Amino acid sequence: MTATIPLAGGMHSAERSAWGPEVSLRYARGGFRGHLARGLHLTWTSLKLLSKDPNLLALPLLALVLNGFVWLVVLVSLWGLGFPPWSPYSSFLYWELLVAYLVTNFLGAYFMAAILAASHARLDGRRPTVAEGVRAANGCLFRLLAWSLVASTLGVLLRLASLRYDGASRAVARVLGYTWPIASVFVLPAIVLEDLGPLKGFRRSRAILRDTWGSKASGILGTGAVFVVLALLGLIPFFWGLVGSGETALLALVASIVYWLLLASLWSVVHGTLVSALYHYAIASEASLGFSWQALNRPWVR
Repeated sequence: MTATIPLAGGMHSAERSAWGPEVSLRYARGGFRGHLARGLHLTWTSLKLLSKDPNLLALPLLALVLNGFVWLVVLVSLWGLGFPPWSPYSSFLYWELLVAYLVTNFLGAYFMAAILAASHARLDGRRPTVAEGVRAANGCLFRLLAWSLVASTLGVLLRLASLRYDGASRAVARVLGYTWPIASVFVLPAIVLEDLGPLKGFRRSRAILRDTWGSKASGILGTGAVFVVLALLGLIPFFWGLVGSGETALLALVASIVYWLLLASLWSVVHGTLVSALYHYAIASEASLGFSWQALNRPWVR
């Protein structure tokens, strides 16, 4: 029998996980130390889970290869036909850039859906496999395509609006109830695990946020904050390569780019694992997979 503790936005259990005893209440603290503790706990727990199933890294690495091929075609086209607007083929190149952007967004949604589906297998007591994730993503292929079109279009419009108008981001947050990245965080789990369409999935995502976290959902997920810091470390060899000369500088530039690409692939699996755990926390009202319920109750840092 688990003890049920009332939390803002819903009732969630402070149960002892099969992965270990309930952890310290330091994850429930506010302030910088509380945000840092939760972000590190969420990231470290996700990495420990990944260490048990490193085969899942094949999914983001495959996405990286496919995205690299798409943009390689674009770069070759720009090199061969000239750069817009000076190229006589500018109209074709603009359309090619748009198609590449949409394809990249679809690949991102497809492989993240596969990671989520594979990660969810842990909750059923099974070992996640790449094949299971791919089958799940294939099963909702057209819904993922529709969502990637909606998300990429809205993402550009909202970004342009925020750059042009100072209060655009706050206006969007008032309309949606949250910022766009937070409001859409559970759309892919809803599509993959509940067989919902993109619009119903978006409404489901907002309902999960409202019922579980209420108005506390603001900022970015703790794992994202940790990976932003790790990404900043890549600036050291990058700037060294820019100001230096010779083969050493070139190697530093290449090393920083490779580091960022591998870090992005690692983040994809970590993010998918955390979103899967948060989705289960919201639906089943329990912490799982070794995550602290205090950290899952306040996963956003700001």
